[in-house]
Amino acid sequence: SIHVDGVSIEELDLNTFRERVGYVSQESFLFHSSIRDNLLWAAPEATEEDLLQACKSANAYGFIDQLAEGLDTVVGDRGVRLSGGQRQRLALARALLRKPDLLILDEATSSLDTESERLIQLSIEKIAQSTTILIIAHRLSTIMGADYIYVLQEGCISEEGTYAQLNSATGVLQRMIALQQLK
Repeated sequence: SIHVDGVSIEELDLNTFRERVGYVSQESFLFHSSIRDNLLWAAPEATEEDLLQACKSANAYGFIDQLAEGLDTVVGDRGVRLSGGQRQRLALARALLRKPDLLILDEATSSLDTESERLIQLSIEKIAQSTTILIIAHRLSTIMGADYIYVLQEGCISEEGTYAQLNSATGVLQRMIALQQLK
């Protein structure tokens, strides 16, 4: 069963629960509009300060500040005018604008270059201080700092523990770490 703050998900009002969740997928969708419009889609009532704070938290402010039109820069269809890492950081900023209690990152760094992944990781470390984060990942460098890990095989939990515990035990995660040549 799934519980949120000690309450079964079956007992929760799903609309209220969904309002408390932010989500970033592997393939972030951006509209052919400005960065501002893409961010406000998640939280239309957000202020300019909210936008800037979300962008800073997602490590997106640096590249946005470099753009001639800043937040008013049009990103193109599906964000084609931005790199993959920039699109992901905007998707993260959009999720953060909702001020979620739970942030779900579903393979959010799987197709990023090393530098973009590092920037997202830095964001995750800052966000984790105030928000519960659920990371779904095959790229294990994404979960090295996780408090607790569940390894799924064929829809069932096959292992659970901290990264250090699972890396020191002979099992699925330890083999995956060896294959990905992680320490």
